[in-house]
Amino acid sequence: MKLLKFNSYEDYKRIQIETNKRKLQKISTTAKELRFVANFIQKNIPEASFGLCHGVRNGYEVKQLRALLGVNVLGTEISETANQFEHVMQWDFHDVKQEWTGNVDFIYSNAWDHSYDPDAMLRSWMSCLRPNGRCFLQWTRRHTDRALRGADCFGLSFDEMIQWASKDYKVEKVKKIQEFKSFNALTLLQDIFKKGRLSIRGGKVFIVILKNKN
Repeated sequence: MKLLKFNSYEDYKRIQIETNKRKLQKISTTAKELRFVANFIQKNIPEASFGLCHGVRNGYEVKQLRALLGVNVLGTEISETANQFEHVMQWDFHDVKQEWTGNVDFIYSNAWDHSYDPDAMLRSWMSCLRPNGRCFLQWTRRHTDRALRGADCFGLSFDEMIQWASKDYKVEKVKKIQEFKSFNALTLLQDIFKKGRLSIRGGKVFIVILKNKN
């Protein structure tokens, strides 16, 4: 488990925004993953009416979950690019709006590794949940400490993530969604041309589902 340090909050925010703009069209989830989340919510939180997705870039997961569930889903993104996308607001996901406290049915994020204070971040998110609410966290090998750089400032192994999350909260379920590989000639050539090296793509995708203990 590793956590990168920043010179100041403004330094952290600048790096996050620069990365957001560089990767604005990149999507870090899959339709299959979001269908699992939606199906779990429909089965276990049938009364759900409001959800949050944190660190959403272009709002793909917000759009998909709204369509799958037919409920109000709001996304947050620290960059001002949030204003380009419907149902996405510019917001630092470490903070909590007063009206969210105890009033959110579910939270989804694949961007928790962008936190400068993971314990405070998770505490904020879990404080938003209703008694039957759930928090869905994606884990892939892109979330390990070997992937740390720039905006990806918090990294830990899968076992470490479970230990971290279960310290104060209940890990209700861990779902392995898929294993995928996306190697092809074009991506290999693009890596060599743009970076002078090969990037490793693909791997296991897990969804860790959290509940408050009380």
